[in-house]
Amino acid sequence: MLIWSFIMNIVRKKSRWTEIEKEFLKANAATMKDEEIASQLRKSVKSVREMRRRMGIIKKSGRGIVELRDD
Repeated sequence: MLIWSFIMNIVRKKSRWTEIEKEFLKANAATMKDEEIASQLRKSVKSVREMRRRMGIIKKSGRGIVELRDD
């Protein structure tokens, strides 16, 4: 049981975004898919999308479109 608790603490631990990761996201949001960014940064797609939203980087809706919208 102790080992399982230890493993779950590791899994649940949220990794914070570094400034370098945020800059990478900002620089590549227009040319890379969220899935590709997540893979490069070793983060979940959900995490990438949430950070992109928090940073005000909004992508156009539509399949495979990666241009940024002007808001």
